[in-house]
Amino acid sequence: MRQIGEVLISDEVWQTRFACDLTRCRGRCCMYGDLGAPISEEEEQKILQVFDEVKPMLTRQNQTFLSAGISETYKGSLHIREIRANTPCPLSFIDQDGVILCSLHTLALEKSRPLLEVKPLWCSLFPILLKQIDNCWTINCHIPEFCRSQKDPPPLLLSFADLLENFFGRDWVELLKKEYAQESAQEKL
Repeated sequence: MRQIGEVLISDEVWQTRFACDLTRCRGRCCMYGDLGAPISEEEEQKILQVFDEVKPMLTRQNQTFLSAGISETYKGSLHIREIRANTPCPLSFIDQDGVILCSLHTLALEKSRPLLEVKPLWCSLFPILLKQIDNCWTINCHIPEFCRSQKDPPPLLLSFADLLENFFGRDWVELLKKEYAQESAQEKL
């Protein structure tokens, strides 16, 4: 376990080298599990604000499903509503190559908007898992067997440095990069 500031990082996350290869995994993370992605009330409001913009990307079935609400509460936590276990998120669509894509992510790219302005943190960081415990954050990861990485990937945390900077700040990411650089230099000795 490592600690940078108020953030505890599991050894698995620290040692994992990974960068998503969407062409090989085909977006299966958007249909993984039996409960929709966890979101905050603020994230729910952001999705509602852009829903009319992403709606044309969705199937009529998903539009109808989401018209009854985009979220549900389970054990006190807010989640994106799930049509059923292990089916694509209702906010996703399938492109001409059969890859499951997020309408929120697509909107952010098309409109040159910051990803976290429209897409939930949990979805944006997957397979990184953040959890707050009191005043401390923990970072773990869960890389399902269907995930595929690009060749010669950087450390997992560095793959997501831009998003982590939005969450923990530039100083924290600079400390993270410094730790990796020091470790890399020591390994070369």
